[in-house]
Amino acid sequence: MNKNQKILRWIFIIFTSIVVLLAIDMARHTTAPWNKKKHLNKAFEGDKVRLDTGRK
Repeated sequence: MNKNQKILRWIFIIFTSIVVLLAIDMARHTTAPWNKKKHLNKAFEGDKVRLDTGRK
């Protein structure tokens, strides 16, 4: 393997690692759509505010 291939391989590994780390970070800071109601309930739990869910 020549020098250019080694450089390209290291750039690919570093780039892939950065993209994976960014994806993990974004996933940790995002709430899934099916968990949003649970998340809102936890956020407002201390305030004793009733959430209007539209149901009677």
